[in-house]
Amino acid sequence: MTEFDIIAREGNTVREIMTRGIISVTADTDLEEAGRILVNQRIKRLLVLEQGKLVGIVSRADLVKEIALRWVCNVCGEVVHNERLPENCPRCGAEGVVAMVEPMSPGS
Repeated sequence: MTEFDIIAREGNTVREIMTRGIISVTADTDLEEAGRILVNQRIKRLLVLEQGKLVGIVSRADLVKEIALRWVCNVCGEVVHNERLPENCPRCGAEGVVAMVEPMSPGS
């Protein structure tokens, strides 16, 4: 029996198996707070709501990717999201003064 066979079974409704007590955030929630919620609640995804309507979903993988690839200019504080160390700051043009921001553990 495959996953498809199980999913294709008839007679059950989503209501019978859905997760209740949904945990959500707004689009303005900062990444560190979203990370803390994911870790503390031991969940993999958060619903993003605006005025009670679903506007997106953010996952642990989304946060890890975003936090792990963050660089900050030591001169002006500009945050740069890139896989590689930028040659210079896109805001102030400073060279060689951009350092990787240490990814914080979402639970700390």
